[in-house]
Amino acid sequence: MTALRAGAIVLVALMAACGGGGGGGGAHAAGTPPIIAASPAGTSASASSAAIWFHPMPPPSAGSTEPITGSADFTQLFVAGAPWPKALAKTRVIGLYAGWVALASERVLDPIIAFLNANGIAIELEAPSLQATATCGTNVEGYVSYGTSVSAYTLAYLDRLKALNANVAYLKVDEPYWYGHVVAPISPATGACAFPVATIATEVASFTQITHSVYPALEVGDVEPIIAAGYTPDVVTDLNTWHAAYAAAAGAPFPFFIADTDWSNPAWPAIDASIESADHAQGMRFGIIYIGDQTDTSNAVWIGKAAARFTAFQVTAGNKPDFVLFQSWENCPQRTLPESDPTTFTGLLDAYLAAGL
Repeated sequence: MTALRAGAIVLVALMAACGGGGGGGGAHAAGTPPIIAASPAGTSASASSAAIWFHPMPPPSAGSTEPITGSADFTQLFVAGAPWPKALAKTRVIGLYAGWVALASERVLDPIIAFLNANGIAIELEAPSLQATATCGTNVEGYVSYGTSVSAYTLAYLDRLKALNANVAYLKVDEPYWYGHVVAPISPATGACAFPVATIATEVASFTQITHSVYPALEVGDVEPIIAAGYTPDVVTDLNTWHAAYAAAAGAPFPFFIADTDWSNPAWPAIDASIESADHAQGMRFGIIYIGDQTDTSNAVWIGKAAARFTAFQVTAGNKPDFVLFQSWENCPQRTLPESDPTTFTGLLDAYLAAGL
């Protein structure tokens, strides 16, 4: 995850163009994957009853330096009668980036929150939880930059949402183990801090306490990139160690974990399935992000890849995550509506529902 997803300035701004599709006729670009991937011969879709979480990338707010354009019609999702009734009826959670919330005007936030409350949809936030020091972490994903405290930054967006009567039920900390421990020895030039595991666990546990001062029932979970080569001795063991350290520091395990998958690894379905089993053994629910690639230059290609990935994990491999997160931090898809167009983001949700998942 390399865009400004949580308000801390990130390492790399992705500038891939994303043209075509999205609100047009819904035709496939030549050579692109099918939007709805069929079940393999002799198999049927394995109904997982997974809850749907939906987290589009909004356009930048005024004053933002975010270069990602996001979905131009993001706010139109939250208008009575918006053309996504089928997907809306099955969506349980809408995701928002904490950094976007901090900059968005009340004119934008008020109708979104009112719409979600009226439809019984909870909010999930993604936010940084680590404190940058004078020597590392500033401008790195997952950190609050040096000079601003984690407490002040966190309370600012949570207090704002609370005042607007927002139902914030979930928050995922933005890859603290990866950017606080794993990535620094691999790429020292990134400026990430090489914190000991115990330090990260203590910081994230403290962050959780801060959030509970505003939303006592808030579930604070974890998301990490599943880049197998970065973890020692292997990704499942290393994540287990990290999650056990957090549980010891916080007095309870994360309630959920979300896999940010390395799709370039052909073994990703088996790796994610192993993490799912390990998470359940530690008392955590398991979710997976479905997304296209940052290099995709059309909505049709991006949507097609995301559909192929949920087909591979849940239909072909028969895995049953507790919830699925359709998220973007990229330029694609440019449009969220209407769901009748298979190259829009809500069209992707309809494809998931049509697959019986």
